[in-house]
Amino acid sequence: MPKTQSAPLVISSEDRAISEKQRKGRAANAIAELLVRRLLVPKVYMEPKGLKIFLKPKFELNENPWVDVLAIDRAGSGDTHGVLIGLSLMKDFDRSDFEAFLKFYITKAAIHFKYIAVDSESIDFVSKQALFAADGIGRVGIIEIVEKSSAPPEARIAIQAERFRVESKWIKEFDIFQKKTAADMEIRG
Repeated sequence: MPKTQSAPLVISSEDRAISEKQRKGRAANAIAELLVRRLLVPKVYMEPKGLKIFLKPKFELNENPWVDVLAIDRAGSGDTHGVLIGLSLMKDFDRSDFEAFLKFYITKAAIHFKYIAVDSESIDFVSKQALFAADGIGRVGIIEIVEKSSAPPEARIAIQAERFRVESKWIKEFDIFQKKTAADMEIRG
């Protein structure tokens, strides 16, 4: 169950704090920049809409609240990288509730490389064992968001994601999504 809200980040000498939505938006930008640097030919989508990425029909959603940043690497096999931003996990959730959610995310989200982005205080919140798929094929990665009051946040890979299985029907969904949806960031040739 969710706990209380985390303390807001103060970004100016006037002691004005930014909202959680603003923190999440800043984190999304830092994550997008990280993915653009790491992937060969990425297309990056912020808060992708109209994409069905869940394995069972009852979990398919037209507007996906489970992926805040999606990157599709157009080099090679078209691997998908999905990031869920959950900045203040330690303050917002009980550990057992979050690990139950993580198990759901691991088994239901049809993404090759799955990440959770957290703030520096929450980096050790999740049990490292809970990140692995039950069959050992796939591990959720952790992206640490280092927030600074005088500079943009920085995204760092704390735990590298490992590739999950994705059925071919979902690869076709991603192909259709790319054709009809403009990317927020992409490398142009």
